[in-house]
Parts: sequence; structure tokens; C-alpha cells
Amino acid sequence: MFENIITNKEIKFNDLEKKIFKFVCMLGCLIIKIILEKQDKKILESIKGDKRFDNRGFRKSTIHTIMGDVQYKRRLYKLTENGISRYVFLLDEKLHINTEGKISQNLIEKIVSIVPVTDSYRKAEKVMRETTNADLSFETIRKVTVIEGNKIAEREKQEVAYYKKEQLVAGLKEITALFEETDGLWINLQGKDRKKQLEKNKEKCKKENKEFNPKKKIKTELKLHIRYEGWKKDDTRHSLVNKKYIAGIMTPKEISQVRDAQIYQEYKVSKIKLRVVNGDGAQWTKGITPKGGIYQKDQFHIMQEITRDVPKEYRNILTELVNTKRFKEIPKVIEALKYEVGGEEKAVEKLNKLKKYLRTGLERYTDLVEVPEAPSGIEYRTMGTQESQIFSKLKKRFCSGRKAFRKYSANALAKVCVLNEIFNLEEIETPIPIDTSVEDWIKEIEENVKANKEYHIAKEKTSQGTAVHTFTTDLPFMKELMKYKVISELNGIY
Repeated sequence: MFENIITNKEIKFNDLEKKIFKFVCMLGCLIIKIILEKQDKKILESIKGDKRFDNRGFRKSTIHTIMGDVQYKRRLYKLTENGISRYVFLLDEKLHINTEGKISQNLIEKIVSIVPVTDSYRKAEKVMRETTNADLSFETIRKVTVIEGNKIAEREKQEVAYYKKEQLVAGLKEITALFEETDGLWINLQGKDRKKQLEKNKEKCKKENKEFNPKKKIKTELKLHIRYEGWKKDDTRHSLVNKKYIAGIMTPKEISQVRDAQIYQEYKVSKIKLRVVNGDGAQWTKGITPKGGIYQKDQFHIMQEITRDVPKEYRNILTELVNTKRFKEIPKVIEALKYEVGGEEKAVEKLNKLKKYLRTGLERYTDLVEVPEAPSGIEYRTMGTQESQIFSKLKKRFCSGRKAFRKYSANALAKVCVLNEIFNLEEIETPIPIDTSVEDWIKEIEENVKANKEYHIAKEKTSQGTAVHTFTTDLPFMKELMKYKVISELNGIY
């Protein structure tokens, strides 16, 4: 065998390494096949005499793994219980062979760790072939990515639904401040999404009596939200502490709801003294600012707007005013610049736009509030990491080359791209912990109230809604109820 690997011809070490790797992978697949089929035989022996199981013979199956394809056969059983029959592979159930399109979980984890750091699915296919013994097409890799991204999206929806019902388990971690940054990335659309948007643009141009350009690129915005607790103290790279992402083609409301649900599960929200949102000034970035939070415009975008709208010889004046926090002088300087540029229409239009942009959001959070003391190992600094995050997490993957996407696939890919560096499939598959104690308590009250023939209900308006107090002739039960306020209508009992 080894003579076949090392021939009489000259061989390089790299080639030798690849051949040995491939051989070991093939050996690993064979070992898995033998173990699976032996285990299937043991299952058959363990159910002998059990009339519930009817052996229907072998069925072949293939699982794509990081070592290659494992081809094996296992028995199919017809299981009959309480007059109901179903077909099962007992081996799959016992060993928890959970596969997505016959792809092992380990291989899926490998796929979603490679896809975000390559600029296309074809490149991901090449990297997979070089680093594993799996033989997957780029289309299969794309399908797996979309499936996993959709799982993340569905989990986010579940978190929001539980949060609205007040069923999420509250977090216990106490922090002093929470920082958030938001930005968007415009990507090209293709397929039905592009055609649909083209029709909308055509109708809009018709109403506004404008010329319609069918060749114009059709885009949509991918949104990225990042939150973190601060910066690592005495770290030259100023690494962010406990950074978490939300990404996708989402509305501001959807981002806010997912963020609130996730923060509730992780932290004691009432203990957070400072909430700051840093954005580019777009309306949607302001809209997600939490109640009592501070919104500030990103320093990079402030300077970017000055560079775009002000002639080169005058930029330093406005830059100096921003850096020295002389914000009240900015409108007067811009008005004076209109004369300096000779009143030229386009230049004046740009300056008016800049004046409006610099009207609000220039103060830093450190200018507006007394910043609380940071916990041990953390420091609070000037915000402005979003451009770097947009580039490293989304832009490299979505905007290199002439790419275009369908909305559903772009949304799923974005969610995979912002996963933590160490991807754990089990985190997505694990059910969200929920607390049904309030619902159970209300149900118990309903049952107790229904059991009493004489009762009445008193309603009290509170800042949180309508508080319902139920009184019955059962004095001990009435006293117990008086301890609580049920913030909902007890429908169906009166």
C-alpha cells in the first residue's frame, strides 16, 4: 500500500502529505462504516421478539463528512404502536445521526466557518477541497449556508415572540454601560427581486414625470448592528469586550426587537446606567436608539461629509471646529463659505446639505453625561468601530467583484457571516430557555376563580396597563390574590 504512495518517481513532501491525508481520511470513512453497520446489527439483536418492530430489510445511505463520503447500509423498521404505524431507522435515532441533506454536523460547521472568509461560494468549494476530503459542489455549499442562515433568522423571530409574551428567562449579568453601533451596506439585487424593484421604479418615474433607466443597478441595504460592553483595558488593539452582531435585510423595528430580546436574556437591564448608539446619521440608525439612550453621529461619517461637500482649501476650518467641539460656530462658517465659493449653485447646494447634517448629533456621549466608572479590565473610549466591522464582516464577502443576490439568500448569508469565529451548530439547534411561570400562575387563578360561584372583578389602571384584581368569597384565596397584579385581562371568566 505504501509502495503505491511512494513510487520510484521523484516525489515532493507536499504531494506526499496530501496522499497520506487522503488515505487516512478514506481509512476513517471505512472505520465509521464498520462501526455503524455493527451497531445496526446489535440493535436488531436487542429487539428480537418485540412484535412492534417489522424488519423491512436494508437501505443504503451516504453521509458527507469532513473525511469524505461514508456509504453504509442499515435496516428500516415498520414500528406499530397503539394501532399507528411509522417507518424508522433505529440506528439513526439511537446515534442521533442528524444530517442536513446527508451532510454531517461537523462538515456543516466547517462550511459556515469557511464561507464568510472567502469571496464566493466557488472559492469556498476550492478551500473545502484543499482542507478536507469532502467532495461538495459550490451549489451544495450555498444551500447549506442558506439553511443555516434561515435557522438563525427563525431563532431571532422566536426570541422576539417570547420576549413579547414575557416568557424569556432574564439575564443575570450586571454591566455598567452598553455601546451599540449601526450601519448599512448596499448590495446589488438579481432575479425576481430585481424585476420587482424595477417595476416599482418604473411606476415611480412615471408618476414624477422622470426618465426611467432600465439598466440602472437595483440595490437593497444590508444592515449591521453591533453591541459591546466596552474596550479591553491596556490592550494596544483596543479589542471590544463581548461583541455581538445582528445582520440582515431587516427593518429598524426588527433589529430593535431582536436586540432587546437578546439583551434581556443576557443582562440585568435595570442595572445598565449608560446606553449609547453610534451611527452615520441615517434616520433608521437614530430610530433604534433605546429609551433613555444617547445617539451620536459617527466621527468617520462626519469627516466624510465634510470632505464630500467642502472644497479642499476650506475643509480644515470645519474639521478644526468639530475637533475642538465649537459646534455653534459651524452654521456661520458654512454660510460664509457660500460666498467664498462664489455662490455657485452646486457648491451651495452641497453646503446646505452639510449644514443640515451637522445640525445635530455632533456631541459625544462623554460631553452629555457623566460617564460611570468602568468595571475591572474594561475601559470606555471613543466609539467608531462600525466601518471596520462592515468591511471585515460583510463588505469583503458581498462587494468584491460584480456580485448580485436574491434577498432571501443575502439575508441568510449575512447572518452566517456575523457568527462568532467559533461556530457551534448546537447553539442554534438548542431550544430557547423560556419561563412560563406567569402563564401557569394566571391559568391557576382562572381555574380557582371558575371553581368559586361568587366572585367579582375590579379593574385598576396603572402605568403598565390594566391591573385586574379578582375577589371571591374564599377569604384566604382573596388575600393571596391581593398580593399580585395581573397585567392582562382574564378573558373567558367574566
